[in-house]
Amino acid sequence: MPHHSHTSIFTTVSGVVGGVGKAVTAKPLLMAITLPGLTTVVLYAAASAAAGYVVKKALDNISAKLNKYFKENFGDDE
Repeated sequence: MPHHSHTSIFTTVSGVVGGVGKAVTAKPLLMAITLPGLTTVVLYAAASAAAGYVVKKALDNISAKLNKYFKENFGDDE
């Protein structure tokens, strides 16, 4: 099964947007958002997206191994 980069890109972008969105809603005044605070949120979002991507790749790998196992052991014997 081919693995496209669309999922990782979408995960990273949504994590960053979600983190920045949370920063904006937590401090409704845009003047209260500082560059160090925004940088922290962006780094947290990127780390969260990276962790999600690693988990996705691990689950894809486990799924592929399980599919292979079941096809080899319980596949049609025609």
